[in-house]
Amino acid sequence: MSRAPLALATACGLLALLAVACPSSSTVEKKSAIDHGQALFSDPTISGTSYNQMSCSTCHDLTPGESGLKKAGAPMVGVLDRPTYWGGQVDTLLGAINACLYYHMLQNDPWLGNEDDAEAIYAFLESENQGATAQEKAPVAFTIGAVAVPQTGSSANGEKLFNETCATCHGAKTSGDGRTVKIAPILPEQTLAAHPSPTYTDADRHLIFVEKTRHGGFLGYGGQMPPLSEEVLSDQELADILTYLGVP
Repeated sequence: MSRAPLALATACGLLALLAVACPSSSTVEKKSAIDHGQALFSDPTISGTSYNQMSCSTCHDLTPGESGLKKAGAPMVGVLDRPTYWGGQVDTLLGAINACLYYHMLQNDPWLGNEDDAEAIYAFLESENQGATAQEKAPVAFTIGAVAVPQTGSSANGEKLFNETCATCHGAKTSGDGRTVKIAPILPEQTLAAHPSPTYTDADRHLIFVEKTRHGGFLGYGGQMPPLSEEVLSDQELADILTYLGVP
């Protein structure tokens, strides 16, 4: 066998190996989109404004209990196939994302769904939703609570709940140490200072804390805070937190 055919055979063999070893361009693009979406999931700049300090991961775990925190939003596993969102108030995933972008992340222009970031987030969620169960795909209960809660609770349980539910954004009680959303007020001092007595009665101030927690920005109460549903935080648990904070 001459050297030329041998060289040709070797080259052909290498090309065959490369064809097997190297993924197709579409596979590479898909992986790139998933990686981009994963990064965006924890990136506040997804909203396109420097004023926003919240990301998808601020309010959502990928799987239930993943972070050990009580987050306002539902886990992302199963999210692609749920028939409704926000307790039945929104019919599409794109609509739910746009609600989050508008109410909590300060973006005025809704996504159309064909933006690079939108497609990347979808690719990431699709990769995380492989094998989701029927239960995970079902609508997630999200009951917007009333503004009246028991007046007293357990301070010890309230401290635990505060650290699980509030501290990520607001930081530690009184100091704000560890807060990730710098515009979130330090509790309870800054909220009480913004609503001084006697202009605001103790009942008024109590109501402000409750309504902010229950309704948040999503029902037009102002600010970026997402509402905490009764399923996430019961009335008694909210009372425990307010007792721990010393809210009158």
